[in-house]
Amino acid sequence: MSSFFYFQGSKIHYKIKGTGPTLVLLHGYLQDLGMWKKIANKLSQTHQVIAIDLPGFGKSDCLQEEHSMNLFAICVHAILFELKLQNVILIGHSMGAYVALCLLKICPKNIVHFCLFHSTANADSVEKKAQRSRLIKVVRDKKKAYLKRAIPSLFSDKYKNENPLDIKKMIEQSFLIDTKAIYGALKGMQQREDRNELLRLWPGKKTYIAGALDPLFSIGNLRKEATRNNAEFIEILEAGHMSHLENTDVAIKVFEKVIEI
Repeated sequence: MSSFFYFQGSKIHYKIKGTGPTLVLLHGYLQDLGMWKKIANKLSQTHQVIAIDLPGFGKSDCLQEEHSMNLFAICVHAILFELKLQNVILIGHSMGAYVALCLLKICPKNIVHFCLFHSTANADSVEKKAQRSRLIKVVRDKKKAYLKRAIPSLFSDKYKNENPLDIKKMIEQSFLIDTKAIYGALKGMQQREDRNELLRLWPGKKTYIAGALDPLFSIGNLRKEATRNNAEFIEILEAGHMSHLENTDVAIKVFEKVIEI
């Protein structure tokens, strides 16, 4: 079921499917809730699955010039409060995990299982912050040129070589994203805080899921991070940053195992 929620005067889109324990899915940067379609269809057979378009993405309105990860999290929390949801399994992909980490600080007792899907609890390094500053300027001046580079950079070389039409379609869809939403999210990711201590001290179940071929995050570094944060670590082979597309069947099996009661 597709629904809308009003937050700070803006329309926020989300979908609910299935019944059972609640599973909340937060998409990554340059994505929308559609990225979860195959996974949500499968997991909704045993769970109530809620996927949310973060402000500025999909069918959700932008809120303001800069979208901090905390503002995204406050928006998600407002939806969960409206729906009276507690004891949720929270899964965030990439940027969605940054949002989820902020939500973990806001309502830690409402979450029973926290999952970082191709993501990290680290803040941006100095070099990464500088890179995002450059990208913000590029997005403002040459949005389409930026997206033509940014979308392919999420995938393994193998997937790009074997699925050029899928990559092209995703690039074309990304052209529809409001420029303000893109640079607003870049700014928000750039300014986010390190959340390792928060995650490490949180007593609930924690899981990292990572792609062996992820071009954005070192699989070795994520494995060490998971160990430091007392979390389970699961590696998906033959997948870059987008295992839900690159190795969908395996990703689904991993999630089915991860969310078992």
